[in-house]
Amino acid sequence: MNQKPLVSVIIPSFNRPKMLKRAIESVLNQSYTNLEVIVVDDCSETDTEILVGKFKRVRLLRNKTNKGPCYSRNRGIEESKGEFINFLDDDDIIYKNKIEQQVRRFERSTDSKLGMVTCHALDGRSGKEIVKHNKVKGDIYRKLLSSFAVSGIETMLFKRSALIQIGGFDEKLESSQEYDFLIRFTEHYTVDFVDEVLSREFRSVNQINTNFEKKINGTKYIYKKNDERFKEQGTWFWLKMQIKLRILLFRFFVGKWLGERWYRMLIFKG
Repeated sequence: MNQKPLVSVIIPSFNRPKMLKRAIESVLNQSYTNLEVIVVDDCSETDTEILVGKFKRVRLLRNKTNKGPCYSRNRGIEESKGEFINFLDDDDIIYKNKIEQQVRRFERSTDSKLGMVTCHALDGRSGKEIVKHNKVKGDIYRKLLSSFAVSGIETMLFKRSALIQIGGFDEKLESSQEYDFLIRFTEHYTVDFVDEVLSREFRSVNQINTNFEKKINGTKYIYKKNDERFKEQGTWFWLKMQIKLRILLFRFFVGKWLGERWYRMLIFKG
């Protein structure tokens, strides 16, 4: 009987011991058993070592100083041994059959460029539970340039070789790290999805999606970084993205000045 491929689950964590425990348990409860779990502690003030030590099959890496989630994810990639990688933020969980179903989708695919399989997520970060649908398949590069067509890093299962090829996450980014990463990823690889809700995102203290200063800085950086990519899609596409940049910044400034409630009232699909 052939051995199932090893899957590495990388969990960056900072000062969230209770949430980290929940995240780890969701991985160890997977129906897919050929797993390695790597927790990258970003120099927490809490005693992560004692918490992680209570679990078998969980390896702890500790940053000497606080480096941020991109550094922690990249370190996890370097230390991982799996053929596939699943990133999981410490405040989220994955459901029992997630990895098994996504590995099966990879195994049944005839697409040699397939680099990532995603799924849907139950998102409770706004205080209300909504389902984020990631119904994306094939070459989504242009679609992703235009809008965040797939979201939720925990929903995705990647080929490790593909992550190495694109150079991992940009450690200069303060926010929107996933968007930048996926733009570069989909330039080279196709995607597929499992049509089920297989992860859950929770509201937590200090979550990045309500840190408006970081969102402003990250958005400016991403649009500047990808300006040539936008121009390659044509003048009208580039103009559309310049308009979108200004709308996004307006929303973030509203959130910074007036609060999250007003920010969410201005959310648009684009």
